[in-house]
Amino acid sequence: MEDYFKLLYNIGYKRFFNKDEILFFEGETPKKLLVLLSGKVRIYKSTQPAKDIAPREKTLHYISAPNFLAEMPSLLKQPFPASAVCAQDCEVLEINLETFQKQCAENPNFYQQLIASLCQKIRILEALITESHLSLKDKLMSFLQNNTQNLSTLTQREIAKRLNTSPESLSRIIRELKTQGRIETKKGKIILK
Repeated sequence: MEDYFKLLYNIGYKRFFNKDEILFFEGETPKKLLVLLSGKVRIYKSTQPAKDIAPREKTLHYISAPNFLAEMPSLLKQPFPASAVCAQDCEVLEINLETFQKQCAENPNFYQQLIASLCQKIRILEALITESHLSLKDKLMSFLQNNTQNLSTLTQREIAKRLNTSPESLSRIIRELKTQGRIETKKGKIILK
């Protein structure tokens, strides 16, 4: 996949974004196809819970380089369904949509890469749908099992953010799981037993 992205350098323009810089907002109409060359991007939706309460953000997913960003709305020329912010410093390749479509017509392998990327996004959506029906305890256990290699670097606050819950709610579940002997904590890090 990286080889195909390197070929796109000739038809795109590289831009650098700092951590916490917004790439696009939900509802905006895409003007270019975006390819994440380095860094990590957080895809999120903003929710307005009540009149006097500040909007909250629900993290949908993190996308790591190299990867297409919001390829479906870009190619269909539809508004972005969510917003994107750089979770790290990022390098992004911006490609004119017509130029990209011409490149795909000349090299059908690009379509295969695009389809593979879309299939990956469908898997992410399926996981989000499945996860929406789980309790916080089940979500946490699933997250811990799927991220065992990263647990030594993740803070409980980061895990709470990824699970779209408050640190206080997560702390209650952690205490419960510790009592059950399913996890332990050491220096603020969670260890799965």
